Amino acid sequence: MAKYVLKFGGTSLKDADAVKRAFSIINDFYDKNKPEQLVVVASAAGKIGDDALDDKITNLLENIYNKEKISSNKNEIISRTSKLCETLSIKPPLDLYSDLEKAIEENEHDDRSYSKIVSMGERISVHTLGNFIKKNNLETGTFDFNEFGMITGKYKEAHATEDATIEIERKLNGKKGVLIVPGFLGYNEKGEVTTSGRDGSNYTATKIGEAILADDIYIFNREEQGVRRAPPKFVPDAEILKEISYNEAVEFAELGAKIINAKSIGPARNENIPIHIVDENYQGTKIASSVSLEHMGAKIIASSPHHHILTVRYETDKPGVLAQIANYFGDAGINIDSIADERHALSFAFLKDDSGNLESLLKNLGKDYKFSLENSFARISLIGEGMRNQVGVIAKIASAYKNKGVSFEMISQALSQLNITTFVKQEYERMAVKGLYDEFFRNNASNKK
Repeated sequence: MAKYVLKFGGTSLKDADAVKRAFSIINDFYDKNKPEQLVVVASAAGKIGDDALDDKITNLLENIYNKEKISSNKNEIISRTSKLCETLSIKPPLDLYSDLEKAIEENEHDDRSYSKIVSMGERISVHTLGNFIKKNNLETGTFDFNEFGMITGKYKEAHATEDATIEIERKLNGKKGVLIVPGFLGYNEKGEVTTSGRDGSNYTATKIGEAILADDIYIFNREEQGVRRAPPKFVPDAEILKEISYNEAVEFAELGAKIINAKSIGPARNENIPIHIVDENYQGTKIASSVSLEHMGAKIIASSPHHHILTVRYETDKPGVLAQIANYFGDAGINIDSIADERHALSFAFLKDDSGNLESLLKNLGKDYKFSLENSFARISLIGEGMRNQVGVIAKIASAYKNKGVSFEMISQALSQLNITTFVKQEYERMAVKGLYDEFFRNNASNKK
């Protein structure tokens, strides 16, 4: 019999109607597929309003951790949760309210306290979703952060340890029916709660999928139904891709995508388990080991703003220039994004928010080299598994930019040949993305017709 993992994000669990829809999906899936095991990963409840993110449970908890309006944020969480439970006709999680009170009292504003407080969002979601499913007579087991084997290292931004895969399989082995676990959470060797950072619930889902050898992993996303060819804020009608490879997904994630994190793809790739990013009608994108020939070539545009470009000049040929400058970047704690080489000059692009000790870097460089630093660039990347076999890709990029009146400052191609990346002035980011989309995808689609 098959095994599956279903992950529901915060928007899918934000209120009573959302919880009921999630139950309907789970119930229908279980009835249709009759799996040996169905693991459901629950995120903390998402925003209720249409504007700000201020009412996300995780944001309210982070405010508490930061000691901002502790009483009002705590009361909002308890009131919202109790009303949700009342609407669903289930008991409120009084024990979790007590845990929250205790975590607030013991808050030392360190990573340990962060995880104790912020973990309450997912723990509450497991309570509400799990008890509502039980109420509707579906065989259900619920698990707290330390009960399903997700062993991690540090308290915050944690990764699963080598033992976690075996421990998850051991803890869930033989468990039947629907198993509800909290996303984003794990525990350390002391049995204390830990958190795994951005996209943590997806990471939980793929790590469990790897451990139980799931047949498929489904990530339900009500806000974005799959992977689009370009950022929708720049190309609102960008096509949703039916399939991409693991390699493309990792590249896309590392180059600016928000829909899934590269860390979350690795566990599924280890056991060749397809990941489906879908809406409630199962429409979306499949991430798998390979894709059909129909979906080869340039495929996705990723965009990331707020980059610097540092150009270092030197007058004579000498060995070790790149190594020396790279060491300066390392000493300053700055990650290099891209490097461009020309006669007696090297250009380095790096993210502004990752600029570490920029003053130290410039001071060390100034002892040996002349340099210039420019701000406010956007990184635009064209990604595709089959680009290594496509002729004329760079010429098409240049043509797309020319048609939009955009010039690029740097261009580089990954050694894997999975992406070609350019840097353009920040104010031209939208035009550059739209130009690439028109050149590679919209015009091609029109020509096929």
